Amino acid sequence: MTMNVLIPDGNSTWALSVINCLAEQSDIRLFVLSNKKRTATKFSRYTDYYKFYPKADDTSWINIINKEIEDNNIDIVVPIAEAEIGFFIKNIKLISSKAKLISLPNWTSFDIAINKRKLGDFSVENNIPYPNSLFIKDLDSLVNNNDVVNFPVLLKPLKQKGGDGIIKFNSKVNLQSYISENPSEEGYFIQEYINGYDIDCSVLCLNGEILTHTIQKGYLPGHSPYAPHLGVTFVENDDVFRIVEHLMKTLNWSGVAHIDLRFDNKTKTYYVLEINARFWGSVEASKFAGVNFPLLVCELAKNNNIETKAYKHIDYMRFKGVLKYIKKHPSFIFNLNFILNNTETKSVLTDPTPTLYKFIEWSKRHLF
Repeated sequence: MTMNVLIPDGNSTWALSVINCLAEQSDIRLFVLSNKKRTATKFSRYTDYYKFYPKADDTSWINIINKEIEDNNIDIVVPIAEAEIGFFIKNIKLISSKAKLISLPNWTSFDIAINKRKLGDFSVENNIPYPNSLFIKDLDSLVNNNDVVNFPVLLKPLKQKGGDGIIKFNSKVNLQSYISENPSEEGYFIQEYINGYDIDCSVLCLNGEILTHTIQKGYLPGHSPYAPHLGVTFVENDDVFRIVEHLMKTLNWSGVAHIDLRFDNKTKTYYVLEINARFWGSVEASKFAGVNFPLLVCELAKNNNIETKAYKHIDYMRFKGVLKYIKKHPSFIFNLNFILNNTETKSVLTDPTPTLYKFIEWSKRHLF
């Protein structure tokens, strides 16, 4: 029986990856809304319906969502990014009951997860390992903080994601100079730098219980030292799982999340860095490893039981990672078995137009 799925934020960074995961089930029809006339998702062969709506106020957007649900007999609504997920959490009682919404956390937990400062305070209160951090309003606050944090430190933007805008400072003098030259009304979030490595845990939860998960360790860096890795290895790690299990239980989390952690070479401890309270860039990697999170959230929305799925311990590369690796190691292009079975390449070859569209848009921004 056909299942109609509505993606209300088809313009989000992670929408195409989620669509590729949902497309694994042939009886799903995908209805995509976007606040941009053209996005990569519009050109996907898996998108059955694409409609542009200009950005609207909450009341107008609720009316649009409900009309789309009723006109297209939508079965399940799958918001992808944090902005849209937050919208549905706040307005869940106003959304048409003709469609089911995927499991979402309550607003209090969601607000903690997406706010670095609140997450830090919450972690300290609940014995969750979290790097020593400091929030300051201005330069005077830094000068008078009595060295609460040890250098080097990372200055992290309060609202950006994906490692964007993070700057490392090796001394207080350099940090003071930067803040003096770059005033901010939002304040500054400062976190001690951990010498170690990144490791992530992706989860699907219901009422604080982890139903299924994957753990992945990066091995191919992204465009910056703090960007998501372009290559990951799926691993088992009991210490990471216990920390994430405690975190999700304490938050009473429902829905998906992707938790960034870092191992400290000095203390031999894993620290929670961030909760991505949304779908994530490597969600297709988890699918290749055997856990298709977008399909599973739909099954959960239909009240089907979700059993913990064992995942394969594989290496996986994003398509950008493949290109980056071939550039450094040209002979890798002949490793067709890996390229077709452990990377995004198969998805790109099967549905090439979205990637071509993204390349054209990138070229316009950088070459002309």
